[in-house]
Amino acid sequence: MHFKIKTINNRKYLYIIKNERVNGKVVQTIQKYVGSADKVYQLIISNKPTRIASYSFGKPAAFIKAAEETGLIESLNKHVNRKKIDGLTPAQYLLLIIIGRSEHALSRNVLDEYFKRSSLQFVWAPKYKLSSQNFLNYMAKLDEDTIRRIELDVSRTLIKKGLKPTRLIFDTTNFYTHIEHGETLPQKGSSKDKRYDKNLIGVGLIASDHNIPFQSITYPANKHDALLFSELIDDICERLQDINIATENITIIFDRGMNSSDNIKRVIGNMHIVGSLPASMCRDLFRIPVSEFGETWKNASSHIIKAHFVSGNWYECELVGIIRYNDATKRKNLVEWYRNKQKIYTKIDDIRSKLGRTGRGRKLTAKGLVNRVVDAIPKQYRGLFDYSVVEVDGKLQLNFELNENREHDYLAAMGKTVIITDMKNLTGQQIAETYDARNQIETDIKWLKNSLLIPLKPAYVRKDLKIRAHVFLCVMGLLLYNYLLYLIGNEVLSMERLAYHLDQMRLGLVYTGDEKVKSLRGAEFVIEDMSRDAAEVFSKLNLDKYIPA
Repeated sequence: MHFKIKTINNRKYLYIIKNERVNGKVVQTIQKYVGSADKVYQLIISNKPTRIASYSFGKPAAFIKAAEETGLIESLNKHVNRKKIDGLTPAQYLLLIIIGRSEHALSRNVLDEYFKRSSLQFVWAPKYKLSSQNFLNYMAKLDEDTIRRIELDVSRTLIKKGLKPTRLIFDTTNFYTHIEHGETLPQKGSSKDKRYDKNLIGVGLIASDHNIPFQSITYPANKHDALLFSELIDDICERLQDINIATENITIIFDRGMNSSDNIKRVIGNMHIVGSLPASMCRDLFRIPVSEFGETWKNASSHIIKAHFVSGNWYECELVGIIRYNDATKRKNLVEWYRNKQKIYTKIDDIRSKLGRTGRGRKLTAKGLVNRVVDAIPKQYRGLFDYSVVEVDGKLQLNFELNENREHDYLAAMGKTVIITDMKNLTGQQIAETYDARNQIETDIKWLKNSLLIPLKPAYVRKDLKIRAHVFLCVMGLLLYNYLLYLIGNEVLSMERLAYHLDQMRLGLVYTGDEKVKSLRGAEFVIEDMSRDAAEVFSKLNLDKYIPA
């Protein structure tokens, strides 16, 4: 091939020519017009490489959708005021904290960097660099009264969408912090994470139907659950009235740690209850043989469940209930008991073997010996053993044995739970399944501690007001996840799996020119390939509407 310049009407044009020998003769087989000198020049200077950039898309798009539909964005902008300045709105700043934590950008200092790596930069357009101080300023506006108003707004929006609560589930947890000099919230307590050396923050969560958070409470972790629940009962009823829900149509479900005569009487005066009795109040009930249990069904795990109806005066109230028996649970507990019993005896034998030793070193005292014995027995088994320390001829002796009567009662209780309620028209299965709704909120509390979802830890704030705001934003993230699960409608899809699918959704930007995108003119946005399950989630949530135009 070669170039050839042709002159036409006194103007010169460039052609590409190819000559080939055909039957012994040179024949022109290709004549391709390239253009005038001006056109050739433009082709040369505009020949820039095609580039591709990739941005996080799934979680930002899904969270924006959920925040719009639940009314969270509207409520945040309504109740969190700001100065008249260019840039992100209060709702966008606070939602960016939620999205950032779900994407593992945990610190406010790195949210600006995360913003530039996500598709949010094409949806929200701040006029300036995102400020860590602005994040703090907006969090400081989330006081308890503002949080309450936002939660009520979201509840009203959800009711309009058909998510009207018929039951509430209450549970608590705590998480450790590295706050050493806080205000009233960070306190030492019984750490769920076994971090007794750290100050803890207590979190109470009330969830409604479809596992949607209805109310969150942040409190000092050294406050007893029963006392906390007592302080919340009136507030819960008031919130229900504020959203026009009749309290007498609500059932509240809670763990035995909330039990007290005052609490149960006050709740029954307003709502129905489903709870459980501690084992210390059930010894006679646990002795009832399973052969007398009259109702049988299979639970969600296909385990056979049996129930026996009981009634009595508990906590100064006439209540009914069931003794629920799960044989699979009993078999599991038996295996654990026999394994742990052997471990306990092994530890005790090791302690005894060291009593007769002589020589240098600090002498073991009777109190120290008792402490070692206590440490050798897991908390749930300590009441099953009798032990004492005596001194004979100046030497310590340990008397240790299993109390067979207590073991008999312990074995009789395995696989059994006594569930109580004030509703006398329910079947045993209805009572059990209502109580088991607690499993949903316990799973959600686990998600709040999962570093891959919307983690409470770490908390980069120290003041009480900002700690409450931090917990509130994490709980709102949990709400958005659960609302998305509701929209998808797949009962077997977990929150963890949903997060995995959303992570697969990435936005590709195809453009030509410099390394950095200076203009979107001529650029094309595409969604990168994803798995079939992720594509199904993408379709059900209609996330294509969030692809930048």
